[in-house]
Amino acid sequence: MTGTERVMVFGAGGFLGATICALLADRGVEHRGLSRSRGEPHRLCDLATMHSYALDTQIGMYKPTVVINAAGATLGEPATLVRANVTAVEALLASVRDNASHARFVQLGSAAEYGGASHGTSQDEQGEPRPAGPYGLTKLAGSELVLRAQRNGADAVVLRIFDVIGPGAPESTLTGRVIRDLRGRQLIEVGSLDVWRDFVDVRDVAEAVVAVALTDVKVPPVLNVGTGRAVLARDVAGQLFELSGQPARIVEDIHDGTPAVAWQQADTALIGKHLGWSPKISLDQSLTESWAAQT
Repeated sequence: MTGTERVMVFGAGGFLGATICALLADRGVEHRGLSRSRGEPHRLCDLATMHSYALDTQIGMYKPTVVINAAGATLGEPATLVRANVTAVEALLASVRDNASHARFVQLGSAAEYGGASHGTSQDEQGEPRPAGPYGLTKLAGSELVLRAQRNGADAVVLRIFDVIGPGAPESTLTGRVIRDLRGRQLIEVGSLDVWRDFVDVRDVAEAVVAVALTDVKVPPVLNVGTGRAVLARDVAGQLFELSGQPARIVEDIHDGTPAVAWQQADTALIGKHLGWSPKISLDQSLTESWAAQT
């Protein structure tokens, strides 16, 4: 990169986007955050609904050297997921192509694109994606648009991010939902906890995203971001119970309508090889600080 980067972060009001913006600010990197919700310091920008002219104006006036797409939806009807995770990506790619063709495009994808794997195995970037539900399918479709642009000459990369946790995690995540309920209820209702996930702290994810955004090294088109260690979701919930000291009882709904993916674990060798990135924040630290941040 040039050393005079201008980074645009779409989805800057979200859990990941806000953490990325905070890290960029801490590093002294010029950036502009755009979010679906109005409010400082982010500008209003809803990729799923805004007119192409408005998006072109935003990008054309700022002239970013890097565009990070942290926008998207994890929950909702299929049509909502398509708009947020596919249509919005297509619109953003087109606008970057026409108004900032030399900018690097960093798409925050998801491990849900892979689907499940055999117990004890790690999922690498060469694995065949087999998403199990609408969220994974739409995230994969968005990532495929980015990869097609990359094959056509764009400077673009997809980060497939595993289960993000950490202080401020939203209620759409396991830890965010359990923490919310532990603060106000004695009966905690969640989906099946008999699943293994690779839980990675949001601050480590932000470090990976910024490393990819600013590196001079040519990186592969897809990179995993995780810890390389799967943990039983029931054990994570149990640690939060211990931290809370609450006399609560957990009830698992194994028929909550979410497709069951029993095992996911990242192979992070590729991002370590190319960028020297590895997670620094342990699961224990992440959970302890997550609980402290909500109390």
